[in-house]
Amino acid sequence: MDIDQLIPVEWRLEQRYEDEKWMPQRYPVFLKPEWGENAAGIYRADNLNQLTECRDQIKNSKVDYLIQSGATESREFEIFTLRDHKDNSTYSIMSITEALNEREQNPVNSINNQDTCYQDITDRFSVKQKQILWNIVERIGSFGIARLSVRSDSIDDLLVGKFHVIELNLFTPMPIHMMDKKYSRWDLAGMIWEYMMKLAKLTRVRDKSRREKAVYTKLMLYNRQGALANFIRELV
Repeated sequence: MDIDQLIPVEWRLEQRYEDEKWMPQRYPVFLKPEWGENAAGIYRADNLNQLTECRDQIKNSKVDYLIQSGATESREFEIFTLRDHKDNSTYSIMSITEALNEREQNPVNSINNQDTCYQDITDRFSVKQKQILWNIVERIGSFGIARLSVRSDSIDDLLVGKFHVIELNLFTPMPIHMMDKKYSRWDLAGMIWEYMMKLAKLTRVRDKSRREKAVYTKLMLYNRQGALANFIRELV
């Protein structure tokens, strides 16, 4: 929910903590665990009966759930960025990937969805267009590494800001374009080497005067121990 508040209102989907009381005005809606990986634990409800069933499924969960309105746009894009370690104002890596799913109209796309495939479309974007996308990410926040998931009706709409943000992944987000089947193992090995080197260099130049906390470790423990409340109290 804190990350959601970073998103400009015009790009933000209606989202709130699930309390079994809120009744959506339209469907689908998605019930999402506040912390998770690879879309695990996400449910989609296309009507009131399905929403009731989903709520029954999660009512005993130790993890807090969010309920999010579905985006009305028809296409899903993933924008992965890694900030440049030499020039903080720009990126060293950007990829744009389209998630394709011909079976479902409003899918829960993930690497675990057998009906979803990923197509790297980065080469369709000019340097100027990539800068537009970088400015979009920067408007949300100045992140070292991020993967922004959005729904838009076309690339043209995406570039003029006509989209909604589904999710913003900040904790070790996967460069999802590597799931494109066109890449060989050698291609992937080269990407991994390049990305890890650049990420290491970016980590090396981080602001060491800031007091750092074990964010990722504590969030990983959240699913097992319900540690998020204590973690937030420590931050405050």
